Amino acid sequence: MSAVDSTGKEEHLWLSLDFLTRYFLAICCVIGPLLLGYLAPNRVADMLVPLADRSIVSFVLPNPDAESAAKIEKLKAALAEKQKTASEKQGALDRLEAAAATEDKRKEARLAVENAQAAEAAAKADIEKAEKSRGTDRTITQSKQIADTLTARYNYAATSGVLYLVSAATLLLGGMIVFRRSTPLFFAGLALALILAWGGTKAPTAYANAGQTFLKALLDQADQNAVVFKPLLDAYKDAAAFKVSDAIKLIIDINTFVGLVAVGIALLAFAVLSGPEDKPSLASLEERKTNLQRLIALSSAILVVATFASKVVMDWPLGLVIAPQAEALRPLANALTSHLGMTGTIALFAAAAPALTGWYRDVKRYRDSTDQKQDPDKLEFGVPAAVTSIIAILGPALTSPLFASFKAIIEMVAGGKGGS
Repeated sequence: MSAVDSTGKEEHLWLSLDFLTRYFLAICCVIGPLLLGYLAPNRVADMLVPLADRSIVSFVLPNPDAESAAKIEKLKAALAEKQKTASEKQGALDRLEAAAATEDKRKEARLAVENAQAAEAAAKADIEKAEKSRGTDRTITQSKQIADTLTARYNYAATSGVLYLVSAATLLLGGMIVFRRSTPLFFAGLALALILAWGGTKAPTAYANAGQTFLKALLDQADQNAVVFKPLLDAYKDAAAFKVSDAIKLIIDINTFVGLVAVGIALLAFAVLSGPEDKPSLASLEERKTNLQRLIALSSAILVVATFASKVVMDWPLGLVIAPQAEALRPLANALTSHLGMTGTIALFAAAAPALTGWYRDVKRYRDSTDQKQDPDKLEFGVPAAVTSIIAILGPALTSPLFASFKAIIEMVAGGKGGS
């Protein structure tokens, strides 16, 4: 090997190491969230919950006639008890009449028979009333089911609209930050974000499998419940258009893709904001701080809305099954939403921490290079700004049901200590 080749390789290695050292934080802004917020949690979930794409539970859909039938059976049982009581009282009276008991005893026994017969007549009237109200009870139960399923659809549509709005705002802000730094980097980053978002949307994970089988399998059954949904099926021009079990997967995929594209551009913007400046100035550092605050807020908003959308879509099936099964399945729905919220917080922290570190590093370089300490407050995260940023980073986790459970435990412990 010639000295020239050796020198060239050493120079190339030095340049590579210099690039990695200079842009280490920028690389962390992209790799950290993907590794810590997506790959690692989903890999652990895949190992703990290696589900196939099939239903994991059997669902019990409500019967609109079940409540009326149970009510009438209960009334019939009460009537049988009252008939038994009336028969016993009549038997006691007959025995007193045969034994020629005193008039007072016979009068008291006759009064007891009259009261028992009146109670029996009232029980018969209640049964007749319940029989006549079967149609009304059926309509009420049917109306509740129809209202629940339409409410879930409207809520998810509204949440999807908010997700699109926040994603668009994040794309605009993140794209502007990257575009101002480098036009080729913006287009290359956008292309990579589109590719990764498509792969992330189609990639099978334990969260997606559990969610899809939990949601889609139930909606498949619910769509077939023509007894409950007959008025809706009659109202739709095409009965097949009412069935949402296939459409929901497409909508979730679209929402996931849109959110991931925006998050991808946001990660690239965090990387740009973490990159070192050759000659940092007060104006550029102040602008970077403002962009970091806005980017943290918008990125948090995307993840918060995504977590809320997960809660909406996971609560959807719970309104379509009988109440006892809804309560039994609620922990699973909450766990899936909490998984998404916690991974969102991890990803946002992994992106924001290196970007803030890079900014603080340039602030220190700027202060060390100048004796003028002009406007020092402009280069500090004050308490309100710091608290706002921390809350934004924790936003996805705070939205998840897991935090609500944790808060309830803390309040219970605090209440126990206060009372002791």
